[in-house]
Amino acid sequence: MSSNILVKKRNGRLQELNIDKINLCAERACEDLENVSWSEIVLDAHVQFYDKITTKEIDKALIMSARQKIEKEPNYSYAASRLLLATIHKEVFGESRDKDVFEEQHKLSFIKNIKSLVKEEILDERLLSFDLKMLSEALVTDRDLKFKYLGLQIIYDRYLHHVNERRLETPQSFWMRVAMGLALNEKDKNEKAIEFYNALSTFSLCCSTPTLFNSGSNHSQLSSCYLNTFDDSIDGIFEGLWQEARKSKYAGGLGFDCTNFRASNSYVKGTNGKSSGLIPWLKIYNDTLIAVDQGGKRPGAGCSYLEPWHLDIEDFLELKKNTGDERRRCHDMNTANWIPDLFIRKVQKNEDWYLFSPSDTRELHETYGNEFDKIYKKYCKLADSGDLENYKIVKAKDLWKKMLRVLFETGHPWMTLKTTLIFATLTPMKA
Repeated sequence: MSSNILVKKRNGRLQELNIDKINLCAERACEDLENVSWSEIVLDAHVQFYDKITTKEIDKALIMSARQKIEKEPNYSYAASRLLLATIHKEVFGESRDKDVFEEQHKLSFIKNIKSLVKEEILDERLLSFDLKMLSEALVTDRDLKFKYLGLQIIYDRYLHHVNERRLETPQSFWMRVAMGLALNEKDKNEKAIEFYNALSTFSLCCSTPTLFNSGSNHSQLSSCYLNTFDDSIDGIFEGLWQEARKSKYAGGLGFDCTNFRASNSYVKGTNGKSSGLIPWLKIYNDTLIAVDQGGKRPGAGCSYLEPWHLDIEDFLELKKNTGDERRRCHDMNTANWIPDLFIRKVQKNEDWYLFSPSDTRELHETYGNEFDKIYKKYCKLADSGDLENYKIVKAKDLWKKMLRVLFETGHPWMTLKTTLIFATLTPMKA
């Protein structure tokens, strides 16, 4: 077909293009799939071949050829998945896949690569206490065929452990590694690992992303989401940011209650000056999410929550806008309003709504329900009597309209109901 084309092998040697080998690979990928043509995959991929093309580029061309046909025939998703799977096996085994010895090859590579990943300090050395031979015998390689293309590509890109960009896990090894991490503290850990593996590899259940990333690793952070609030001080804020960075590093999603941060123009005792307010701190938080992504596998994810009585609420509403001072914009984090019932009642009655700095009104951040209502009204009276200086009065309905307008324009801040959500929880908590 193209006898003049030379192919660069993985070891660097040049060899004449063997089209029969490519045809066989495509045939295997299309086996038992209806309305799928292996020859069309090869023909479309062949257009991209050039002299001294690498075997890796040939594999990619075949995958892309199958992938672009998925729109017309969904079964091409399985063909593309199988082609990608063949590429993974080459990468993991370090050599071409031989169908006759594949099962034995797969078992041996599982044991070998678990040990290699422990040696590289990627996996927890306690995994070596499992009966690796027993677990390798439990691997069911045919379950790889359950994957469609997109699912397997995500597994390849994000979840398979690698050393120097070479994957050392197949999809089934990956499921077993996750299962082993979950079973580490079980008395009958080998049996439990196999039980977990069977549930995961048959898609009967699936764990959260951090669990899939980190189970069995040297940093077994398995939780998806964390909620936090910081002390309103230099030490408290940067200690909190350090904690958030560590969580994001190992794939934790972050929820940040920032209502207790003092508002703009509030008194700062340590410097005898005035505060620049909440927004500059949120900018640092936003940029931390960019700098510390989730294990290098996906962007950091965080959401900041603010109650609508905070004096900086109007600036907070504009954080996601594409206009204005970029130093006061946070495009890479989510935002949410944390709304007490009292505010909704004020909106319904078109009454005044007082905005305060939490440095003057500490109890508001710590209370909810009837207790919040009483304390809020107390501070309103103090403001009216002149005993509070740093406050502002707006119409509740006007603020509500601005919330809705900005939500429509930017999708943020989200609307969350503080009182309702707290009363809906099963355990007593503070806001």
